[in-house]
Amino acid sequence: MSLAPLRVLHLITPKRFSGAERVCAQLCEQLQGRGHDVLVVTKSLAGFEADLDRHGVPFRTARIGNKFDFSRIFAIMGHIRRYRADLLHTHLSTATQWGTIAAHFAGIPCVAHVHAMNRAIWYIWATRVIAVADAVRRHLLEQGLRPDRVDVIHNAVEVDGLPEVDGAAVRHSLNVPPGTPLIAVAAHLSRRKGLHVLLQAMPHVRRRAPNAQCLLMGEGSCRGPLEAQASALGLGDAVKFLGFRDDARELMSAADVVCLPSIAGEGLPMALLEAMARRRPVVATRLAGVPEAVVDGETGFLVQPGDAEQLADRLATLLTQPDLRRRLGEAARALAVRCFSPGVRCERVEAVYRDALAQKRR
Repeated sequence: MSLAPLRVLHLITPKRFSGAERVCAQLCEQLQGRGHDVLVVTKSLAGFEADLDRHGVPFRTARIGNKFDFSRIFAIMGHIRRYRADLLHTHLSTATQWGTIAAHFAGIPCVAHVHAMNRAIWYIWATRVIAVADAVRRHLLEQGLRPDRVDVIHNAVEVDGLPEVDGAAVRHSLNVPPGTPLIAVAAHLSRRKGLHVLLQAMPHVRRRAPNAQCLLMGEGSCRGPLEAQASALGLGDAVKFLGFRDDARELMSAADVVCLPSIAGEGLPMALLEAMARRRPVVATRLAGVPEAVVDGETGFLVQPGDAEQLADRLATLLTQPDLRRRLGEAARALAVRCFSPGVRCERVEAVYRDALAQKRR
């Protein structure tokens, strides 16, 4: 059953431009394509604003952060009323903390999107909750949320019309010699992403895959300590700190393997889905929703969080076996097409909207 066009206000309080922000922009574009009016209200963040522009999604910036300022409720109510929203869709904990209360007083339902292993306390007043992975849903239920209020809707990735990437040209632009075994990582440089574990693994990788290099794409508070660690390990040019890259997906396409060695805090990482759509095998940690995308031994490899030796072994195995890389990469692409389609995700979100509106009327 199709859903009549709605006016949906998306509220998000980002600290950085990362997976949740990309999911929000992508979903809003799809909702517009299905006839809904959408507006994003966000804290000012240049990278996210540029991404919303690329997707053709209208937005307003506002001071809506801060978990200790009750005035945020009234500010959000003002946005709801000026936009004449039928429904509020929140992303991230602070947006949900204040958005659920504002939506209640404005008389509309609130759907809260949970992108990682968050505390359930921020979501207890939401009309409905969307978890990006089964593991995230279980985490919320264990904290007391009712099962009938929490739906699992996996993140989605574009699989059609991806641009052709000249891998040799990309490598040349990065001063990576032809034939160099290449690992790509797109992640915020924070402790929970486990990049220190990857650096510990690199000397072992290079013993089996001589001259292997790693591209680290992202910024964050751990950049200095990670650069110092790489220097202490004698990695030199084996690790390239590239900072934030708008072309991260193209760089992943030029790599042999994509890695995400997180040790905490994941939901269903978009970087892994982007790699899969581009036929890249993945080595990632057995954490949260990651096993729902990476099938161990079929689309990539899973390792235990913090296990540098196991991580090195799986990376070296893929870097030294091109036939295995191709087989796992093709299987990863097939899984992305089958299970992580944007169209399916949007239809399921609409179904949650329909249920939330019916629940509010009751």
